[in-house]
Amino acid sequence: MLCKLPIENLRKIVLSAMVLPVTVPILFAGGCYSYEPAQVSTEADTFVQRKKGRADKTMNDVTILRLPKAQEVAVINNPNYSSIYHAVNAAKMRYYQALGGYSPTVTANFSAENTLNNYNGRVNYPNTSTPNSGAFTTSTGVTASWLIFDGLARTMNVLATRYSFKAEKSLLEDTRRLLMLSVAVAYYNILLAIEQQRIARANMEFQLANLRDTQLKYKAGAVPLSEVLNFKIEVNVATGDQIIAEFNYENSVYSLARLMGYPEGNLPPHVKFPTISSDTDDELTSVDVYLDSALNNRPDLRRFRELLQASKYTMYQSYGTFFPTVNAFGTLSYNTNLTRYGSGSSIAHSYYNNPQFDYGVSASWLVFDGLARFNRVRETEALVAQAKFNVAEAWLIVIENVRSSYINYVQNLKQARIYKKTLGLVTKQRDLVEEEYRAGNTELARLNQAQNQLVSAETNLVTALVNVKIAKAQLDAATNTNIIGLDLSNSTQ
Repeated sequence: MLCKLPIENLRKIVLSAMVLPVTVPILFAGGCYSYEPAQVSTEADTFVQRKKGRADKTMNDVTILRLPKAQEVAVINNPNYSSIYHAVNAAKMRYYQALGGYSPTVTANFSAENTLNNYNGRVNYPNTSTPNSGAFTTSTGVTASWLIFDGLARTMNVLATRYSFKAEKSLLEDTRRLLMLSVAVAYYNILLAIEQQRIARANMEFQLANLRDTQLKYKAGAVPLSEVLNFKIEVNVATGDQIIAEFNYENSVYSLARLMGYPEGNLPPHVKFPTISSDTDDELTSVDVYLDSALNNRPDLRRFRELLQASKYTMYQSYGTFFPTVNAFGTLSYNTNLTRYGSGSSIAHSYYNNPQFDYGVSASWLVFDGLARFNRVRETEALVAQAKFNVAEAWLIVIENVRSSYINYVQNLKQARIYKKTLGLVTKQRDLVEEEYRAGNTELARLNQAQNQLVSAETNLVTALVNVKIAKAQLDAATNTNIIGLDLSNSTQ
């Protein structure tokens, strides 16, 4: 049947048979894992000549950037989070590798050998001696083996890698938790810097207005030069405050852009931010509720608990080395031999083929290895003890995080409420003092004091409002609640 095929088709079949054993392993080894590559711009050595990719267009449709959107983009683009995402997939593959220990292994083999025997210079050999010969032998076979029993070491290894995989998933979730907090802190620092710029501008406008009025009065001889110089100084102070606020704004934007994985290192100029809310009516429940929520939801605590389980199964796996191992095996082979003899032989050639099948069971039991197995068990037991104390430390850290975040939020909320009332009083006081100064009923120093108190009260209020937002984000992170609901399985795709 094969001989009837055209020569070209026969050549394709032979080439396919030769290439298949090479291409199939490569296909399964390197062609199955697909992922969204890292930003092409990060491969460049210069910023100006870098290639722009999809991440550069992330903010094209965003006009007002709000916190949930910033967090969503960070989860998609942040390279550290993406790196850990792929570490989770690697852990999953290690788990699948361990599952492969339950399956038999099958090996196909083929060998071809040609042996030439040339007896030259023989003296006084009988005619019946071995003549010159050439032997061509082939061997084709399939060998299968199956581990039947190994003291449950294989099972314990599967369970250990399974919990290691779960621990990596918890690490990914914990990384997202901390990323959400970092984004929130950078975002609210931007809002604080915006408010600081507004306060500095308002102060500068106030001082400029008074400077213009005072200059007119000075020209009319109604006030001394010192009052003109006073307002010039205050204008410069307000300008300096505005420069500092602009620096804080730019620096916070850079931090947010990095966390969001934005390749420009800076957000587009068309992106704006909302004003910070002045709402201070939030009420908290008992701290015990937050403690219970954290102990049930914190992924870092869960990760240490899963690592403890993995270390326990690794310890159980070490027990298996004290048991015998039992393997079943089978071999199916087909061997051929073609021998051609030289002129001194009574026959020209000989040939045989030998189909062969053998199977059986083998067992081995390591009796003594210099206490290596015993010390391995003690090592794994020590690692289990270490893992238990790691869980205890993580538990204490969670409790401390929740309590400190809770009291920090309560304190900042109380301060914000006080500063909100104070700002109303100080604003009214400054307006009254300004009227008195313009009417000539109070001194310049009193006006300066009232204006400085107003600037300080506004700054204290916006700082407290931002601290309330950051403290709430810290409390949410401490309990792992109020986190945007993105699917961990495709968050980097």
